[in-house]
Amino acid sequence: MGINTFQAVEHNDALSVATSKGISCIVQDEFSAAEIGDDPLAVGLFAYDECDIGLGCGGGSTDANLANMRAQVANLRSRNDGRFVNANYSKGVLGTWWARGTMDDFMDAVDVASVDNYAYTSPNIETAIMQSPHWPEGAAVARSATYGWLVDRMRSYQSQAGSKPNWMFVETAMPFLSDTGARTISPEQIEGACWSAIIHEARGICFFQHNNDGINGVYSLVDCSKERRDLIRRSNAKITALAPVINTQSYGWDFGPGLDTMLKAKDKFAYVFAEISLGSEPGRRTFTLPPSLAGTSVDVVDEGRTVKLEGGKFTDEFAHEYTHHIYRIALPS
Repeated sequence: MGINTFQAVEHNDALSVATSKGISCIVQDEFSAAEIGDDPLAVGLFAYDECDIGLGCGGGSTDANLANMRAQVANLRSRNDGRFVNANYSKGVLGTWWARGTMDDFMDAVDVASVDNYAYTSPNIETAIMQSPHWPEGAAVARSATYGWLVDRMRSYQSQAGSKPNWMFVETAMPFLSDTGARTISPEQIEGACWSAIIHEARGICFFQHNNDGINGVYSLVDCSKERRDLIRRSNAKITALAPVINTQSYGWDFGPGLDTMLKAKDKFAYVFAEISLGSEPGRRTFTLPPSLAGTSVDVVDEGRTVKLEGGKFTDEFAHEYTHHIYRIALPS
């Protein structure tokens, strides 16, 4: 599947069951320091899951949740083994009822944070997102662009946005949902959500594969159809292939209305990663390039086509709300 890390490894087997297969692990505290040892693929320690909303950490109030999170992180860091500490958060980033006034402290407590709010599949989450004071009025929630918005929410709680890596959870089927109207995400929506998160500066994609849709098994990345697995595998392979570009410095530039974009430069090429913006509809978009980029055509990465560049502008079609394109333009010599 192209997945390189197992987050929140449970104490069901020896850690070597995963690491012997070349999978890096972020290990829960069920494993003692002695059990982890000096395994180089035990790269991180997992603190809590969704402590910002009171799950996993046993607190009875926001302040107690935060105190427990800080104590857990201190305990893990006392191992002094050089491993980073990771936690997963949830609705606290929405700025409504959960972790009110403390989400910046939750984000600061760990070295790497991830967030899960399953916008494509959960009507309850859809309602919670729409109640956020930061949500653009009238925008549809079940869209790829929502996952990028969630990354922006994470970054908003950091004293310097992006000063620590932010990861985004994307569901891979129906993530153990019980709310009425729960849905199964499509592979195309998974891909769109991943790229939206990346365009908004996510530095990791996490996949939740526990499932109860009755179609894709209990572990959807393992039990789903070969066709579904192949589509997700190809999406992950594209992200991995472009990681050397994604992991370079981003540059600020407004390419035009109705667009979410990320601008990169590497090895004599500029790259423009693009999806449609939150609250907009699929269709044609016009890109205005920085004056320093010239030429007559733009390569569309992995699509076997070019688009015409005239007067520093080009246009392209975004057929669906989850459609993404990556453009490559030669830099001036």
